[in-house]
Amino acid sequence: MTIIRRFPRWALAVGLVFLQTPSWAAARAPTSNTEKTDGGFEFSIMESTQGNFGKLSIGAGYMGGGAYLDDKGVRREGLHASLTITIHGQPSQFQQPDVHEGQTLNVAGYRILVEKIIPENGSDDRRGTIVLRIGGR
Repeated sequence: MTIIRRFPRWALAVGLVFLQTPSWAAARAPTSNTEKTDGGFEFSIMESTQGNFGKLSIGAGYMGGGAYLDDKGVRREGLHASLTITIHGQPSQFQQPDVHEGQTLNVAGYRILVEKIIPENGSDDRRGTIVLRIGGR
């Protein structure tokens, strides 16, 4: 006698979301959203989630257009994203920069290049995504 066990659909959905969450996926390298290249690891993070890379943790906030202050404190207009950067065991390294495509950050021995910012599409089903390249200095 074969027993067929049915799982609730919500359990399957939760499992699929968990496997695709950047903080989970980033812990396993390489994955579909972390790819090793000569210039470091390509790393993508969805808006309102975070990714982890070694001791580095990057949370992604707002992604879209509008006014922001660049890395030199100059007011700019354009596509940008807000990040929250922490280094495990080094609270003094905490940062919350607004970043734009092409910008490079150097944090605690990590080089973080902002490759692409993909803002949300205006509907509730898709959040923005930021693509970073992370490597050593």
